[in-house]
Amino acid sequence: MSKIKTEDSIVSSIVSYLEDNFKNNLVSVFGIGSYFDKSLPFDWKITDIDVIVIVNSLDTIPKPEWTEVRYETKFINNFKVWLGYNTLEGLKNKEIFNKESFANYEWSLIDLKCPKNSQILYGKDIRSQLPKVSELKYNFDDIFARSLYHLDKSLKEFSGLRVSNKDILASKREFTKAVFKFGFYLCKYFDNEYYLTSILDISKHIENLPLDKMVRKKMLYFTKESVLFRRTNKFSTDFKNIQKNYTFFIISLLRNGILHRQLEYQELISYLKELLNGLPYLTSYIKIAKKIYNSSKN
Repeated sequence: MSKIKTEDSIVSSIVSYLEDNFKNNLVSVFGIGSYFDKSLPFDWKITDIDVIVIVNSLDTIPKPEWTEVRYETKFINNFKVWLGYNTLEGLKNKEIFNKESFANYEWSLIDLKCPKNSQILYGKDIRSQLPKVSELKYNFDDIFARSLYHLDKSLKEFSGLRVSNKDILASKREFTKAVFKFGFYLCKYFDNEYYLTSILDISKHIENLPLDKMVRKKMLYFTKESVLFRRTNKFSTDFKNIQKNYTFFIISLLRNGILHRQLEYQELISYLKELLNGLPYLTSYIKIAKKIYNSSKN
């Protein structure tokens, strides 16, 4: 079955599920992420599908017991589909949005507002009703934390005494997510006019950023390795070594003040503990590697 036919089938199944359960409440449905990225090569490994569902009200949308955020994870046509629910009112107001979603507000608007970043699957095209992305004020702590969150998850998979092949594969996937999300952070932090979230667009744009030559070279290397993995499920060299070098790369950028913050060791530990779930595995990793950290300054 061709990718187009497969995509049509999955989209149809997703929309059918939403219509059956929330039809009178639906405003529009958007596909975001790799599955809907037309610029990616045919051999790109798709592991999940991300869909944003805009509704009139969240009152009838089910939610996990532990949060007010409305989302579902379902298996549709053998694909893991993440369905995130938002209201149009929330997309217009950051304070409301933060009560409805775990996502970064500005990043979410960029995804929906720019046609190249998302695909409308159902309902009204509400893009013109959303705030102008050129007027957004970006929370770089939050955007940066998205990358560190996935790095933390990547390190977690190797924290147990027994590590299965499934754990290793999950760690590698989380690592690539960390690299791609950090790539977006760099593009946005060093170029306020940048608005694309496609992995390949990010990779290309890094080459044009006003970065130190060595920083650019290293980031392009990690990006290239992540792209290779997403196409082949393999890295060109030992993964744990790549993971270690990337972690120290991030640390060195923070210590040398190249990013939006400049942090010494204890400041970094305190900073990480305040982000998302406290990033326990990344924090622990850095504590163990303190000696290497102290020698990482260029």
